[in-house]
Amino acid sequence: MELVWFAFLAFAVVIVLFHAGEWLTQYVYNRSMCSIASLAIERHYIIAMSCALLEFIIESIFFPSLKTYTWICYLGILLTLLGDGIRKCGMITAGMAFTHLIQERRREGHNLITHGIYAYVRHPGYLGWFIWAPATQLILMNPICVCVFAFVAWHFFYDRIPYEEETLVDMFGKEYEEYRKRVPSYIPFVDALTVNKEK
Repeated sequence: MELVWFAFLAFAVVIVLFHAGEWLTQYVYNRSMCSIASLAIERHYIIAMSCALLEFIIESIFFPSLKTYTWICYLGILLTLLGDGIRKCGMITAGMAFTHLIQERRREGHNLITHGIYAYVRHPGYLGWFIWAPATQLILMNPICVCVFAFVAWHFFYDRIPYEEETLVDMFGKEYEEYRKRVPSYIPFVDALTVNKEK
């Protein structure tokens, strides 16, 4: 029972730190784009997290043996820290270029960011979220939601990244095409969809 409470508290702390960090990072590094939306809490997200808590409660009551894997909970904590760290590193490196919305026009002073973490990961904000979201479910030891969160996050990026990359090619041309050939996204099957598209 102690592990159940620990998992719940760890989950709550991870959620609060992630969203407070989203807003604070946006405020410090791109204040002009900062708003309440910078907390990155939307209706679908609230529904997903409500389902996660529902699974956690039901399994804690009716299937308590599912909530006895301390190592899974700790792995989830480590992966949320990794995912959040990758995401925040991307936000800080991009600075004014990072927004929570896809930019369809090149703003004045908007340059392609290829240094720092962007030299190794093409979309660190997306990769960070892709790791972080299912890892929150590992903390809760939720076998159903960990699979659902991983699939939904992957599907979201499978749709979003190709569209965003089209806009980046429109804005930066050959420079972006060369960059995406060199630097992977690390999100499964997305690189094949975007990089091989131009061949």
